[in-house]
Amino acid sequence: MNDQSNNYILIFVVSGILLLCIICAGIAYFVNEFMPELRRLNIEIKRSEGSERRFYKKQRRRLWLSVLPFVKY
Repeated sequence: MNDQSNNYILIFVVSGILLLCIICAGIAYFVNEFMPELRRLNIEIKRSEGSERRFYKKQRRRLWLSVLPFVKY
């Protein structure tokens, strides 16, 4: 192998590691926002009854659907 192909392999490995770090940071950010909101909604569901409970269950369903990238919460 020559120096040029070694450089390409090194660039490929470094970019793969960088991409993996960016993905991990994005997942950490999402979980940091998602879990407290889910906890709050579950507390409200346990506390409420009737139409208010249905509202919070709908909010929880929308929160879970927000895991999909094309659905907004």
